[in-house]
Amino acid sequence: MNSESEEQAGGRAAERAEERSLAVEGGSSPTRLLEERAWSGELPSGIPPRGTVVVTITRQLGSGGSEVGRLVARRRGLRYLDRQIITEVARRLGVDVREARRLDEYTAGVAAQILEAVRSSQPFTFNYAGLLGQTSQAAQQHDEIAYLHLTQKVILEMATQGNVVIVGRGSQFLLQHAPRTLHVAIFAPLSQRIARVMSALRVDQRRARELIEQRDYEYTAYLRRYYGSDGQQPGLYHLLINTGLFSFAQAADLICQALAVITSEPETDLSSL
Repeated sequence: MNSESEEQAGGRAAERAEERSLAVEGGSSPTRLLEERAWSGELPSGIPPRGTVVVTITRQLGSGGSEVGRLVARRRGLRYLDRQIITEVARRLGVDVREARRLDEYTAGVAAQILEAVRSSQPFTFNYAGLLGQTSQAAQQHDEIAYLHLTQKVILEMATQGNVVIVGRGSQFLLQHAPRTLHVAIFAPLSQRIARVMSALRVDQRRARELIEQRDYEYTAYLRRYYGSDGQQPGLYHLLINTGLFSFAQAADLICQALAVITSEPETDLSSL
């Protein structure tokens, strides 16, 4: 892929990020300041430099996707970015990053709670019901879009630097056509997911199933709300790995082998495969 086509790909990525966000116009709230913070500076292309790679990982709770991502990052000397993304967003908004580390894309009200912290200049209160009573629906929607914009900008910046593993947050959509970028989905049979959650969180089988069902629902809702898709289409990914069949180490091996193809053939455009 030549530099001109890469610039076009970067332009398309930026356009898609803006189109999918569907910013809400109007309304009076502290959102204006938030938007200025979120969109200050030029929007990065999301295209990693030649000689570097990006891996996006979409995973089910209990599939071991995070562990696999860490293995890949360690073996290839890449940065592993998961909740660090939320931490960076919170830092730029001037809120307590220690509290932000406790939140991720699946937590109901994460955007609203960060935004409330921005308004009040106080640490997270985790009083989502109270927040809803204080904020109109239009203002809340506007704020969530502004928060999403900043999250997307952070992901694009990190991808543009290259040599990163980015976990979740719609990165497979945001970076879908970027060169030198490998998209991976990691899943497992429900029975194995339940067993892993029971072991990791020390909960019983019923509670583990509830957590998995809740996480699946919230993740699907997140993708549908902000990207118009549930993320289940195989064509979004270059690798789909079942950790019910492969161990975490074997899954990491598969990803590293795919990355070897990218680095040995820098002109390969995986978006066309």
